[in-house]
Amino acid sequence: MKNLSVCLIISIVLFSCNKSNTPPPPEPPAPADSLLKSFSVYEPLVHIKTLVVLGYDEKKLLASVAVHNYDSSGSTVQIDSTVLSFKQADSTTLPGSYDLTVYDPSGPPAGALEHHLVSYDNLNRFTRDSATMVQTNNYSTKHFTYDGYGNTTIESFSFDPHTPGSLTYQQVDTMMMSQDNMLLDIAYMTPGGQVIRVITRSFSTNLNPLYNQHFTYNFGTILSYNSLVDFRSINLPDQSNYQDSDFQTVSLNFAWTKDTAGRVIKGVGSDPNTGITGQIYTYNY
Repeated sequence: MKNLSVCLIISIVLFSCNKSNTPPPPEPPAPADSLLKSFSVYEPLVHIKTLVVLGYDEKKLLASVAVHNYDSSGSTVQIDSTVLSFKQADSTTLPGSYDLTVYDPSGPPAGALEHHLVSYDNLNRFTRDSATMVQTNNYSTKHFTYDGYGNTTIESFSFDPHTPGSLTYQQVDTMMMSQDNMLLDIAYMTPGGQVIRVITRSFSTNLNPLYNQHFTYNFGTILSYNSLVDFRSINLPDQSNYQDSDFQTVSLNFAWTKDTAGRVIKGVGSDPNTGITGQIYTYNY
């Protein structure tokens, strides 16, 4: 019994020593989030690239959208940037304002800031977006109206806050929606009715990485205004037609590539007649 007790004590001591001297297993890597960090659209025929960088706060809520345009069609690269930023209290409370910072080398001042106040209806859709502070005299206001199908009309005005009654009608933009996809986007100048652009799309079943249900009828709408990039639609297009003010039309058919997680990481838009690549989309998570 004495020998058994000694062996038991030795075994306990050895087990304790081995346990304390063994390094702990490595911590498992933190899972990567699925938030979209940036995406780009490159148009090789005209040497123009648009890079959009999405910024998030410490709660992983969207806080900024920075749009950088690069034009290398001339002898020098032309770059301009626009940064839209706002603060969210939580995932359900929409911001009451946002800031727009514009960096345009062709027009001073660099880093011109605009502060905008926004209002919503009971469905969290923008009803008005008005600049209340600008560093140039580029004051603007946009009024939003909707029909029963979600189709959106945006009327854009400019004004001088120091001149009563100075509201000037500038542009009307109509976005026709179906099943959360923007089938038609038509814009024209007022007065006169000159067409600025007409974009028609049909859609694939691939999910649009830019779609955010919380923002589709507010910030998604304003980010799609006067933009080739669609922040509103839940799906990615399989075909699009763009007609400019000279009635020249560019048509593209799209093919999308996914990663092993099922996320879209690349898209190529090609001319349906010639097969020439017109746009290349790249998404980074």
